Amino acid sequence: MSEPRDPATVSVIIPAKNREHVIGRSIESALAQTVKPHEIIVVDDGSTDRTGDVARSFEGRGDVAVRVIKNLQSTGAPEARNIGARAATGRYLGFLDSDDAWSADKLEKQLNVFASGTGIAAVFGGVAYHRAGKVRNKIVEQPIISQRGLMRHNVIGPTSSCLVLSDAFHAVGGFRKDMPSCQDWELWLRLSTAGALHMVPEPLLHYYYDGTGQISSNVAKVMAGHRMVFDTVYRMAAHDAAELRALRAEHEMLLAKLNAMTFHDAGATFGHLAKALTAMPSPSLIARAVHYGLRVTYHKARLILKPASRR
Repeated sequence: MSEPRDPATVSVIIPAKNREHVIGRSIESALAQTVKPHEIIVVDDGSTDRTGDVARSFEGRGDVAVRVIKNLQSTGAPEARNIGARAATGRYLGFLDSDDAWSADKLEKQLNVFASGTGIAAVFGGVAYHRAGKVRNKIVEQPIISQRGLMRHNVIGPTSSCLVLSDAFHAVGGFRKDMPSCQDWELWLRLSTAGALHMVPEPLLHYYYDGTGQISSNVAKVMAGHRMVFDTVYRMAAHDAAELRALRAEHEMLLAKLNAMTFHDAGATFGHLAKALTAMPSPSLIARAVHYGLRVTYHKARLILKPASRR
């Protein structure tokens, strides 16, 4: 394995609000890296619990500088990340959410990818999702993420999976602070215009569902964020009418999947399926439409048939 380039210039940025019970895990995982980061910056985004105290307890421990930036009022996670990025001194930025953790060799493997070539804007890794004692791995096998694939859906995954070149991050303007959700996907799209997006095909991030305030539970914010990403994509593909039609069909199918699998909204699911099939009635989309339709129908039937004593 080749030696990582400039291993001492990674800044880890952890935005946190009222995460006193989990932030220690994320900081520990950054400190435990086989290639140590240069610094860890925790942005305490208006917490009213002991999040800041827990983070400050790591200051002066070991050979990695840990510092805490306190926002007196919450700015939201996207802007908190931008604040950390502006204060960072590293050549590379690793964004780590306060309820996530990294595998010990995450930075080492991503830095080696950066060292293997030029023109790379960011390197990502697979994700191990932890829920109710079970682990589900999501791995992307392709070594380079195509912009075309990324325009269809967020093939990369969540924010904590990335290691991004600081110059590329600032060149595209950082995170959009007005995004109610999908901030990661929207940033990946803009980064794809600044350089290549590479992938390490193994789980490097541990994503836990034990934090508070998961954005995925807020239907309005999830839908609004997706619509804003779609608008960005349509501007990127405005010159190609056929591609636009295909993208609109894929996006409506994505919204159908969200409503079927996550929100269990049958009306919304079938509404988006109808729009997708109207835009592009291909065999593959029809097969997926049947699957999503059956899933949401099955869920609703279970609720109706559930004994009254268990409702």
